[in-house]
Amino acid sequence: MGIMVKLSDVEVGKLFKYQYGPVTRENVKKYASVSGDRNNIHIDDDYADQMGLKGIIAHGCYSLAMVCQCLVDFIGKGGELLNIYGEMRGMVRPADDWLISLTIESIEDDIVKLSYVEESKTLIKIEKDGEVIKSFEADQRGWISEKDIAKGFLKTEETAEGILHYRLREAIPGRAKVRLEK
Repeated sequence: MGIMVKLSDVEVGKLFKYQYGPVTRENVKKYASVSGDRNNIHIDDDYADQMGLKGIIAHGCYSLAMVCQCLVDFIGKGGELLNIYGEMRGMVRPADDWLISLTIESIEDDIVKLSYVEESKTLIKIEKDGEVIKSFEADQRGWISEKDIAKGFLKTEETAEGILHYRLREAIPGRAKVRLEK
């Protein structure tokens, strides 16, 4: 999570990064209940498997709600979210983290227009000395596709446990307009 900003903190081109998560099955099911969208692809692994999804997926609007939460954190109590637009492009799964980057596009008085990209970070496995020492649900359920590999979505990073393999994929790109406290 990041901290709220004021107008004096922003300039065109400046990037702000936030992280939320992980997504939990419990929260996806709670969102299904609250939103009224109880489609079984969001709450029943067996049904989602039958639909070819290899397990449940989070609601697109749940992911968009996390962008809204990010914007609320960004603007703080003295700011105002004026509008938001997003395109739902990628599935978000249980255990994923949401990584949200905000880029300042323009500033007029106290009105700031920004673009954002929400990405999902899906943990796959941890290897040490060429051996898999920890396997995550994405690896076990086969959530990583040839398309993910071909598009360069697979990444690695050094951790204390070993080399973490994960997928970083765009979930929702969009734009927003906010009013910031002066």
